[in-house]
Amino acid sequence: MRMFPQGRALMPPRVSLELLRIGHCRHCERMVRADGHWHAVEFPALSVLIRHPQRGALLYDTGYAEHFFRATDRWPERLYRWTTPVHLPAHETLGAQLARRGVQLEEIAWCLISHFHADHVGGLRDLPNAHFLCLRADYQQLRSCSRLGGLRRALLPQLLPEDFDRRLQFAEQAPLCALTGAWQGLGAAYDLFEDGSVLAVPLPGHVPGQMGLWLRDQHDREVLLCADAVWSSATWSALQWPAWPTRLLMHDWRAFRRTVQQLHALSHAYPELAILPSHCQPSLDRYQPEWR
Repeated sequence: MRMFPQGRALMPPRVSLELLRIGHCRHCERMVRADGHWHAVEFPALSVLIRHPQRGALLYDTGYAEHFFRATDRWPERLYRWTTPVHLPAHETLGAQLARRGVQLEEIAWCLISHFHADHVGGLRDLPNAHFLCLRADYQQLRSCSRLGGLRRALLPQLLPEDFDRRLQFAEQAPLCALTGAWQGLGAAYDLFEDGSVLAVPLPGHVPGQMGLWLRDQHDREVLLCADAVWSSATWSALQWPAWPTRLLMHDWRAFRRTVQQLHALSHAYPELAILPSHCQPSLDRYQPEWR
């Protein structure tokens, strides 16, 4: 993937990653794939532990946390909980998962936020020492919405720590990397740590500013963490679109389709690339069979 700033070595530092299942919700499968069942199925909430040789332990999203249940105790936020019932066993909480891997919540140096839906930022309050990083457009939507407007967009500002703004940086502040080959359709990437190890890739459509991540893992495999750019691998692999009501949930349906088309092209150009949507159980199982 020749996408580094001019003059930089083509082999960036290698990081390691582990997939963490931080609870799940239940929702109608047909909403995410037109050939799915009408009954409710489980959608895992993903957090990814990334270990960087210089930056230490990082997270990509946090999954759910107890803060979600407190934030949805009252009306009208309780509708969020009813629409997508959430289950978070004690052994799947972020703190428990990290502890089993020898990492404490206080050790997380960075949390890279794909977007601000509750199943991706539910645990931000549990990271007292982390810096936060996201794309500017999604943060601006979060801060500009009214209470009801935010709820319609699945946003719960109550999940943010009180000092969130002080600890926040935008991906757009990082050096810009020109993309080449099949990657060019995504525009450009941001070299988050200025060493080519973790690149932020905008994946618009689902929300205004969704941030995917490209990295090379401990097995020397290229990985694209694509969050909710799709919910099912069938969408990008076979262009099986979600059922029509899903359009109502999209920030921009046309941008969503363009992003999916780009993922489809990438999968053909780079068949060894691991494209990992945050809620697609089969994709996550293939990449890390023991992750559950």
